[in-house]
Amino acid sequence: MNRQPPGEITDRHLEPLCVKCDNPLWSQGDDSTLTADIAHQRETVQEALMKFEVALNRCWQQSYASQLRLIVGGGLIRDAVLGELFFLRSKGTVLDFSEENRGSILIQVREPRMRR
Repeated sequence: MNRQPPGEITDRHLEPLCVKCDNPLWSQGDDSTLTADIAHQRETVQEALMKFEVALNRCWQQSYASQLRLIVGGGLIRDAVLGELFFLRSKGTVLDFSEENRGSILIQVREPRMRR
């Protein structure tokens, strides 16, 4: 992921948004959230679900990451991922998830660490 350096704090209202997921670019950055794009390389639903599984495992294995931001687009891949997440939440595999916007889902993998 290409990170754009933040401007001055007074320019926060000008913060650019990601063209894929509509999230502010300058606000992403403490690495407690792993981001994975599974929908913008012409993936089939099956390929996207495999990428989702890999990203979820990678987030779990990185002990500092408590969340996974999944870029899913707004179509069939999004619907398939949401169905899988409802199932995974019912099994206790993921703690919770929320739709940040039409194109991205934030998945809570573990409780966030308290910063000292």
